[in-house]
This record gives sequence, structure tokens and C-alpha cells, in this order.
Amino acid sequence: MNKPLTVALVALGVAIVTALIALAVFAGARRRRASLYERREPFLSAAERSFFGVLGQAIGNEYLVFAKVRVADLLRVRAGTSEPQGHLNRIIAKHVDFVLCDRNTISPVLTIELDDSSHSKGDRPERDKFLDAAFSGSGLSLLRVPARRTYDPAVLRAEISAKVTADTGAAEVRSP
Repeated sequence: MNKPLTVALVALGVAIVTALIALAVFAGARRRRASLYERREPFLSAAERSFFGVLGQAIGNEYLVFAKVRVADLLRVRAGTSEPQGHLNRIIAKHVDFVLCDRNTISPVLTIELDDSSHSKGDRPERDKFLDAAFSGSGLSLLRVPARRTYDPAVLRAEISAKVTADTGAAEVRSP
């Protein structure tokens, strides 16, 4: 083989290898930037969205409403409890549908679960019993509201007021 051809082939080989390495580095960097996760839509189910609107009407400016809050952000395992990590694991992946918080302190006042037909299927009844027990005696109450086609804001306000008043002795929720 002649020398100029060998030099040209070696140069071509080096260029190809360099291009492949650059391509691999670029592709790897692109893959690292892409998330393994994507936005989940919708955030609230149609029933939750409908209830959220009525809940806002029912409470007016009395409370702030937060949706889909983790139970572990509302409750903690009492100090001195045996096997605290096991008890934390039972609440860490669960959430409640809505939380009413004091406007000034952002302190939770009441949690609300919207009970639709899914609450009677599979392990949901057991989960619901667990949440009822977890919130009972915790200092933060759980109000269960059956899912309905329509809600009356005044009736919902009365249910919320009765629960908050019974649990805290606080004044009733004022009309908006």
C-alpha cells in the first residue's frame, strides 16, 4: 500500500472515531437532561374538581384550601412509639383530598376526604379505616363527604362548621 493512501485512511479512521465519540457524548448528555418523569394530568379528578369549586364557595375567605396533601405532611409518629419507621411508612404514600388551613398561620384545621365509588373497592375500605384511626385522636380531624352529583355550599359549610366546632371548640364558619 502506498504511503499517502495509508495516511489518508488513518486520518479518515481517526475522524470517524472522533465523530462517533462526540456523538456518543452528545447523546449521553441529552439523555441525562431528559427527566424520567412527566407531568400528570389532570391534577384533580372531575369529581374532586367539582367539589373543590363548591368547597371554595362554602368556606369563602375563612380558610385556605390545599388539595392532595400527603398524610405524612399532616401527621407524625408520636415520640416514643415503638417501630416509628414502620408507622411512618404506613402514612408516607397516602394523601387526603383536601386540607383546610387557618389563613393566618397556615395551620391545618380540618382534612376532607371525598368518598366516591372507589372507596368501596379493593383495599380502599381498609385504607379508609386506617386513615380514620390515624386522624382520630391526632388533634386533626377527618371529614368524609360522600361524592354527589351536586353539592349545596350552605350544607357543606354547616358540615364543616359542625366538625371544626366539635373538634376544636372554635367558632362556626362564617358565611362568605
